[in-house]
Amino acid sequence: MARITAQRAADDPHLHHLDGLDLYGEADSAELPLPGQLHPDTATHRRIVERFVKRMFSADGPFAGPTS
Repeated sequence: MARITAQRAADDPHLHHLDGLDLYGEADSAELPLPGQLHPDTATHRRIVERFVKRMFSADGPFAGPTS
């Protein structure tokens, strides 16, 4: 997916790829296992969202706001 997204992003600057393992990976599973090994609970959702926001909306993220 990352390779394909990078190729297509050359023609579409609004196309971005974020690997889900950057949001919740193997190390997270040890600390916050998924109930039923399927759906995140509240604490896990919070971690995923915090990481998503940090990666996507930080100063160098693809959705960074305008700088003044």
